[in-house]
Amino acid sequence: MSRTRSANGRSSIYRDSAGTWHGWVTMGRGENGRPVRKHVRDRTRAAVTERVADLENQRASSSGVSAANGRQTLGDWLEEWLVQIKRGRKPRTFTTYGALIRTHCRQLRDVKLRDVTVRQIDDLLDRVATTVSPTTAGNLHRTLRAAFSVALRRGLITANPCRYATVPRVPHAEVQPLTLPEVQSLLEAAASDRNAARWSVALALGLRQGEALALKWDDIDLDSGTLAVRRQLQRHPWEHGCNEADPSHSPALCPRRHSGGLGFDDTKTGAGRRVLAIPPQMVPQLVEHRRAQAEERLKVGSAWRDLDLVFARPDGSPADPRSDHRAWKSLLARAGIRDARLHDARHTAATLLLAQGVDGRVVMSLMGWSQAALLTRYQHVIDTMRVEAAERVGNAIWGKSGV
Repeated sequence: MSRTRSANGRSSIYRDSAGTWHGWVTMGRGENGRPVRKHVRDRTRAAVTERVADLENQRASSSGVSAANGRQTLGDWLEEWLVQIKRGRKPRTFTTYGALIRTHCRQLRDVKLRDVTVRQIDDLLDRVATTVSPTTAGNLHRTLRAAFSVALRRGLITANPCRYATVPRVPHAEVQPLTLPEVQSLLEAAASDRNAARWSVALALGLRQGEALALKWDDIDLDSGTLAVRRQLQRHPWEHGCNEADPSHSPALCPRRHSGGLGFDDTKTGAGRRVLAIPPQMVPQLVEHRRAQAEERLKVGSAWRDLDLVFARPDGSPADPRSDHRAWKSLLARAGIRDARLHDARHTAATLLLAQGVDGRVVMSLMGWSQAALLTRYQHVIDTMRVEAAERVGNAIWGKSGV
């Protein structure tokens, strides 16, 4: 295998045709101005990766990082990084970053930022994957890699240890959608509910909970039969309003709390903004839902909160996602159907689309997916469709009798 070298003096790791792993690290420049590079080799990628990281740390300690930066701990940097990124992240995303860091990085908080090694990151991810889950370990890796990337750009470190870390593999798990008879039973049980249309939207259109609860009547055109997904309802974390440097109570209990509660955010991804066609059978249900809501508004009078929400509380204010989740669980019990997550309603909608032969790319658009890899979670449906397609081709060529 030919040798490959990273651009701009970055370290490179590769395997030759004999199976030996090699690493090259630029340590600086010689008196002639040319790069001085060191070479290491070993039988495994992990061993070479570790030695490359050691060389990069040597380079950092000799010239690359200032003394002030050298005293900064990982914990100090992560807290600083969280403050820096807060404005550019959605509240829920920012809260997740903070929880991952503060829950799982305690053992590394006092390690000097520039001294964090690939092996330490590997051990951390392995521990989280074993004690919590591989998914959480993967989320932690992405968070730390982003934090180290900023530190690298600012010259606080000379290499990102997460770049070479081994990320635990997340086991492939196929979805467990509801069956068509179960969907029909659910909708029948919900027919007389105040928000019956809420479950039709979930099961037929596959909206995420936050997307459904953020729907406004202005997003729905009942004449043309379309529904636009433009935003999502999210619970924002509360922030302290106290002057105390280290308040003894949580932000949610602070008498001067601010910035928290239910609020509207952009959709999860750019693909999340989409326009869907409403099944004709659902239009009368939405018309009736709007009529019933107008009656509620008249009863409440001036106390009505005019937010134009489709699925609101009786006073027009946003529905609480936790209450919405409890209503789903209650509906399952009343319909005599096995327990299922509310998000399984979304999986059910995708499964029904695929089972009806809708092209995968169209399903991605309707569901608001930004990654084609999400289709692999529905492999059982796709496999069935392949068999049916083969049967149709066979029948077209040889006839059903096979003659």
